Amino acid sequence: MQKERGEPNLPDDIEQIRKAEERRGRRPQDTETLAERRRRQAALRAIVEHGTEGDLKALMRELGLSPESVEWKETLQIWNAERQQN
Repeated sequence: MQKERGEPNLPDDIEQIRKAEERRGRRPQDTETLAERRRRQAALRAIVEHGTEGDLKALMRELGLSPESVEWKETLQIWNAERQQN
C-alpha cells in the first residue's frame, strides 16, 4: 500500500529530526545558571558534611522554600533520620 502525498511517515520524520539535532551539536549553556547551581550544590554539600539543622534551614530559606512546604518538611525528616543513624 503506497502512502498518499502529504501523509506523515513518522519513522522518516523522526529520523530527520534526530539527524538535524546531531548536526546542531551541543546547545549553548547558560553559564550563570550553571555557576549558581554549582554554588548551591557546594553549600548543600558543606552543610551535609559539617552543618547544623539551622544551617540547613537557612539554606532552604535562601532557596525560596517555605517552612510550610512539603519539600521543607521532607528535607528535615531526611536530615533528622540521617543524623540519628550517624
